[in-house]
Amino acid sequence: MNTSLKAVAVFIALAGSAWAEDLQDLPDDTLLGEVVTATENGEEERLLDLMREVQARGLLMFPKPQTCTFSYPDTDFFGNEIFRGAVRWGFGTDLRELAMSQGFCGCIYDLGSLDAFTQERIGKAAQDAITSDFSVFRKYRRSDWSDVNERYQIFQLERCGS
Repeated sequence: MNTSLKAVAVFIALAGSAWAEDLQDLPDDTLLGEVVTATENGEEERLLDLMREVQARGLLMFPKPQTCTFSYPDTDFFGNEIFRGAVRWGFGTDLRELAMSQGFCGCIYDLGSLDAFTQERIGKAAQDAITSDFSVFRKYRRSDWSDVNERYQIFQLERCGS
């Protein structure tokens, strides 16, 4: 009987390897269809194998979370956290308002460039900002930063679901 159990174990191991190789041969749409079938049928082990193959192919069924960032020029001005923050709030306020007016749910930094923002405010590119420009950024839209941010958060929840 011990020999029979060993034979069955070897068969299962070989069959599992063959199944895994078969998964690699499936077209993407068929593989995703098999995921649905395995889910509906409650085939946990099969589903796990299928999902490993989905992951290996990069066919993730849910989008990766978006990161919404932009970078500052590597200058003394932007090296100062207070200066950088004033620019970020003013720039972000303009972009949040623009996003709401357009019904845009993506990354707000896709809507405008930092250079265009600084060009409008101080007449030069972001990398050319100097200490004396800080007061312009500090005062810019200071009175409505909070209001716009609050309206944008509501917009994000209601319109964008995030």
